[in-house]
Amino acid sequence: MLTALRGRMAARALRRSPAEIVTSSSTGQVPRCTQPCFMYGSCARSTAALHGGGSPQNCNQRRSVASSAAPPGPAATAATPDEDAHNDTMRRVFSSPDTLSHFVSKQPDTVEQRLARVVRSVPGLGPSSRVIDIGAGTGCLVPHFRSVGVEDVLAVDLAQPMLDELEKRYSPPGEAAKLGNNIGVRTWCGDVMNLPAYQGPADAFFFNSVFGNLWSPRDALLKAALMLKPGGHIAICHPLGWAWHAKYRSGNPELVPHPLPDRAELEALVRDLPLTLSEYVDEEGLYLAVLQVPPGYALPNGPVEMAGTVVRGFGRGSAQMGVPTANIDPAPLADVLAGLPKGVYLGWAALDAPAGWPDADRGVHKMVMNIGTRPTVDKSDAPELSVEVHIMHTFWNNFHGEHLRVVATSFVRPEMRFPGIDALVTRIHADIAAAKYTLDEPWAQAAREQLRSG
Repeated sequence: MLTALRGRMAARALRRSPAEIVTSSSTGQVPRCTQPCFMYGSCARSTAALHGGGSPQNCNQRRSVASSAAPPGPAATAATPDEDAHNDTMRRVFSSPDTLSHFVSKQPDTVEQRLARVVRSVPGLGPSSRVIDIGAGTGCLVPHFRSVGVEDVLAVDLAQPMLDELEKRYSPPGEAAKLGNNIGVRTWCGDVMNLPAYQGPADAFFFNSVFGNLWSPRDALLKAALMLKPGGHIAICHPLGWAWHAKYRSGNPELVPHPLPDRAELEALVRDLPLTLSEYVDEEGLYLAVLQVPPGYALPNGPVEMAGTVVRGFGRGSAQMGVPTANIDPAPLADVLAGLPKGVYLGWAALDAPAGWPDADRGVHKMVMNIGTRPTVDKSDAPELSVEVHIMHTFWNNFHGEHLRVVATSFVRPEMRFPGIDALVTRIHADIAAAKYTLDEPWAQAAREQLRSG
């Protein structure tokens, strides 16, 4: 099978040239795979890339990672020279003519049937859909995308020879294959974590035969979630199944650092991400998991209400970022906050304005709320939890000490560490834009009425 062949060919190529392989044996660590094509995907932990700060890059150009997302626990570290060297090694292996020759062979009918099932597992795909295929290789999923009417496909891979072959098969000639405003099969060569924001938003991401090889599966999912439309899907699959993958990984841990997650592990992986698991299949010969960004980023258990006294914050919202916030004292909200992941929420806010204030100040207004420890601006060893609410309304006066009620309807993203204030402000404005259109939906308006009547 072609999928098995690519594993054997990669291992054989690596064994043939051990002097070229950069390992981390001196540190006692197993080198982990970043993104060569098709089977070997990439996920360097760059928050600049996560929020769309990446830029197109030549496949032979090393990437620079300035910072990282902030998952629970200690902050993730930047990419190491070992990671870049391994990335170069994998690019070299999968760019070789010897390896490429095995990617152009016809796949068995059973594998094609499974790939067709994978594509059909994502609901709603059709002529108006945009799909991003990570680790696309020579394009084994493209015929199946077309079978459901999808024409707008972005194929992402680290190995340019793989994409060259894909373009011969499926893309229009010349630069038209790379232009984002052309409907068709386009290509982008580079690390998925550096995929620029203008390549989205997408209706679906596919990680076919790459998920166990990602440098950080969680960050890859976050990257995809941030580039998906609300209601969009992520398909994680392997057309030879979990058992085949586990067996191959046991003999090649340097190529496959992560097992394919079981249902519980996958649910834990996305617990603080704006994703829900909608389908999970673990059959002989097929591993498939489908995740969804909920429509409207809606909280899975419904809106969450909280209220409290507005306290003085750190003065950064207005002074440094031009985004004023009202800070609610988090101490009385401990029980509610314990059940919520740190991150950014959308919803509604209502101030119990003092007598004599304009009636508009007593209204219910759209809001964006951050629950977290502000890792971009707070560098202390023990940062305090804060609840910061940006209300999309200009009030007559400041209202420290007043009572503020909020209802969160949507969870947009986890709290992230950005490389600087400018990048943070850019992302905040994207969150505000999401609130403007998301909260106009009828289901979100119902939460507004709930707050108004309360």
